[in-house]
Formats: sequence, structure tokens, C-alpha cells
Amino acid sequence: MHTRKSIVRSTFHALICTAVLSAVWAGSTPPAHALDCSVPLKAVGPIDPANGFPLYYQDSTRLALQPCLDAVCGGAGFVLPDPNLPLSFPGNFPVAVVYSRAISKMTVGTISVVYVSALEGSFANGVQALPGDQVVFSRIRIRIFGATPGGTYTVTHPYGVEVLTADGFGTVNFTQDSPRIPVGLGGPALAFGTALSVGRVGPFLRAVAPVPPPGLIGNPAANQTVTGSPCGTNILRVEGPGFPVGGQQTDQFKPLVGRRHPICGDGFLDAGEQCDDGNVLDGDCCSSTCQLEPNGIPCQDGDACTTGDTCSAGTCIGGPPPNCDDGNQCTADSCDHALGCQNLAQPNDTPCDDGQPVICSLPYTCQEGLCTAGGGDMDGDQVCNDDDNCPSVANTNQADLDGDGVGNACDPVDATIALGEARIQHSSEPAQPNDGRIILKGTFQMGPSEGPFSDAAGISVRVQDGLGLDYTVSWSPGRCADSGTRIRCRSGGGGLRGTFWQLPSGPGQYGFYISFARVDLHGMLQGPVTVDIRHGDSIDRVGTLDACAPSTPAAMVRCRAPVPHPIS
Repeated sequence: MHTRKSIVRSTFHALICTAVLSAVWAGSTPPAHALDCSVPLKAVGPIDPANGFPLYYQDSTRLALQPCLDAVCGGAGFVLPDPNLPLSFPGNFPVAVVYSRAISKMTVGTISVVYVSALEGSFANGVQALPGDQVVFSRIRIRIFGATPGGTYTVTHPYGVEVLTADGFGTVNFTQDSPRIPVGLGGPALAFGTALSVGRVGPFLRAVAPVPPPGLIGNPAANQTVTGSPCGTNILRVEGPGFPVGGQQTDQFKPLVGRRHPICGDGFLDAGEQCDDGNVLDGDCCSSTCQLEPNGIPCQDGDACTTGDTCSAGTCIGGPPPNCDDGNQCTADSCDHALGCQNLAQPNDTPCDDGQPVICSLPYTCQEGLCTAGGGDMDGDQVCNDDDNCPSVANTNQADLDGDGVGNACDPVDATIALGEARIQHSSEPAQPNDGRIILKGTFQMGPSEGPFSDAAGISVRVQDGLGLDYTVSWSPGRCADSGTRIRCRSGGGGLRGTFWQLPSGPGQYGFYISFARVDLHGMLQGPVTVDIRHGDSIDRVGTLDACAPSTPAAMVRCRAPVPHPIS
């Protein structure tokens, strides 16, 4: 059940909504802006009891403007109902109350253009000042006369870009107003409680040249250039039929109307303020109430090349410069006033000395900001590339088993194998896919400095033939047993076997017999056959047999050395 009170409340809210919706685009063609870069207004002041309008509106730059209620501010456009009587509310009060208004005009041939951006107060009845009828709204208006009927025109202005179409008479009449809610209908909290966040006029335009009269943001009677466009377009430009290619533009605005309302933080020093730095922050030498902060308190002067900044008579004074020395002789140390310390790399090949014990016959130089041994030390083994016998891989103690100048870690053949016999047979496909077999026999020799052959680091055997066979078996130390005279390695269920033993022919002489059974080998086989036995500190022993039969691809290949090698 609805009470009479609830019905009245519902009706009241419905009237407000109707007023808002009907006023959004009042008197305008449908919105056609291709770009809107306006920034909503920041704040609205309290209601002035003398006339019922807000004391001021403040934009995002903290500039506050109050109503223009005299000819000094409003110029010729300010007219009282009775010019012979003083201003009074509501008896002798203008219907249009301007907070901000900027007008720019342009003529090209027979085409004329008028642009208006404004923040205005008025009365909902549109005819006379009535208490409770006050409204405030923002407006963007563009009118073009003498245009090409049906022509499309692109208009660039301080708050965006509009794409507009002329009617059949060659006229563009575009007006975009923000919603209006009479104060008597919605009350001050609804009518003026927000800063017109839906409007497109913000921040306010201000004159650049000539300088406006004191207290005003522009001159109501002179052409002037302006600033304040959030798009960076402090101009009026029109492109379309009848205009030059690229359009025609002007940077002149007349009039530019607006009177500052003194407020702390707007960047202007007003009565009662000791300072005004354009903000209401504490800690920057000018307090949030625009009073000088005590001398000596910390602050930031905005210069990244000072430290320990402190306030002095309202000014932040920079302290000593920072220490930008990073201790790296391969960087040029400097200070950028915006970015602070900069440590940029010295040119490559600049001489340097980092004091590190790298073995190098070449001088140290800077490389990409680091002091590097001559030619660099790619593998980090403390031997520079120019002197390293294996520059790409760390090679312990620069070991070079075969003395060829290539370190063991980089040498694919550190010592040779006297390969006596190699026999390879591929699997019987498809009946027995895993019955391939490899038999290898031969000898190798260990040098006096190498010590005995050992499985301490594991042993691996790699077998290759001339048609692409590449088969490797690796035994970890746990898969090998060393009896002192023989090393036996087993894996693959016992099918992968290798035996290594000392020969009686002399110290360091070793023989081997390797049998890989039950292996999965496919494809035809052909010599030569190469065997690589790797052990210890990545030592490669390599041998190849070229005397193989048959000489054409076959299911089995058998190779023998021309002179038999004793195997015991």
C-alpha cells in the first residue's frame, strides 16, 4: 500500500529524472563528436545566499571561477534588465550568469563559423530571474552558415573534434549542453552538489596574450590567444567543402570571459595567503592552507641532482649533489636533473684494469660497460679468449692431451684408438626388431701424465657408420666393476657389455672388447665405421676403420684393420 507521502516522493523523483533527460541535449543536433578530451571540473563552491548560485566552479588545474556579474568582467555582453538600476536579486538580475565563456569566429569566403564554449548559470524558465529556478550547465556550440548543403565538416576545438553535417539550407547548428536541474526542484545538493562531471567544458581556457586585466582570465573586448586545451588544440579549425585543403584555423578568441575566485592552491597569491604554489599539499614549503612552512623541514625541489633539500622562506633549496660514482671504471658517471644518476657504458675497447687474476697477454678493455680481459673470457675460466686453448668451454688447467693446441674440452680427438675389428648387423625386421648387434675390438694407449684408465667419471661408446648410423651407450660408474686389471661394464639387461684391460706389451697399453646385443638397429649399413670412447675429464679417443665389406649398403658390415692387433 502506498502512502500519500511515498506517492509525492515518487512523483518528485520522476520530475527530476524527466528534467535531467530532457535537458541533456536540449536544443542540439545529435552528438557527433569524434573526439572528447575534456577533463571534468574538480569542485563546486557553496551557494551564495545573495543569488542562489554556487560561489565558484573549480577545474582540474585548481582554477576557480565565480559568476561574472559586472561589465568589467562580462564586457558588452553583460546586460541588466534595467541598466539604470544596480544589480539586485531577483529584481534586477541577468538571465545569463557566466562563469566561463570563450568565443571564436572565422569567415572563409561566404562561409562563417561561430564557436562557443561556456559554463553558465541561468533560470529554467529562460525568461527572468526567479528564486528556486536557478540552473548551471556547460555548453559547446558550433554554428556554420553558408556551408554546402549535406556537406560534412570536421571541427577541431579546444575540447575535442566534432564531425557535423550541414542541413539542406547549408547550415550547421550544433549545441551540446550538460543536464540542468533547477535548484527548486532538486535542491542545492542535487542541482549544485557535483561539479558538472558530465559537462565537456574543462579545464577552463585562459588568455595568453595579451595579458588579461587583474583578476580576470581573459579580456572581454580584445582578440587573444588562449591556453588550457586538454587536447593541446588551443585553436578553432574547420575542414570540409568550401575550406582550403587541410582546413582553415584561427587561434584568436573574443571575448574570453571569466573572473577568478580567490582560493588556496590555484597558483595565484591572494589576500590572506603567504604563498600559493598551485596545490594544497603539505611538505613542499607552502602548506595546504597557503602558509609558509618552517625553514629547514625536508622537501623535494624537483631536481634529481640534489639531496637533502630543505625549505627556506617558502622555497625548496637543493642540498649537495648525489654520489653517482658506481665504482665501475667502464661507465661514465653523471647526473641528469630529471632522471638522477646515470652510469652509461664507456665505448667498447676503452682501456681498463679490474684487478682480477685472469691470464691474458692482451690488455683489459671495456666491453658493454664491463672491464674484460683482452678479447673477453667467454667460458669464465680465468683465461682470456685470446690465450685460451678452449675459449668456449671451461677446460681445467688448459689440459691438452694430444698437444695439438686445442684443449681437451674442445678437442673431438684427444687420442686415437687402434681399432682392430668392427662388426655391425641390423635387426631382422619385422620378425626380430631388437636383435641387432655391434662388436668392437681394439687397443689404445694412456700417456704417463694421464694415470691409469678409470671408470671414475663413467665411460661412453659411440658408433657411427657411413650411412648415418649413430648409436651411443653410456655406463655410469655404478654400472662398471674394476678388478684392478680389468674393467667390466654392463647395462641393458646384460646385453650392452664392455671390457677394458691392461696389455702385457707395456705400461699404459689397454685393450677392449665391446659387445652390444639385442639392440634395435634399422636401415642399411656401410663403412667406414668410427668408434669414439669417452672417459675421465671428457677425453675422447677416436678410431676409424675404412677396410669394410661389403663395400655397398648391406644388412651387415664388417671392418678389419690391415694388420691384426694383439688382443689378450
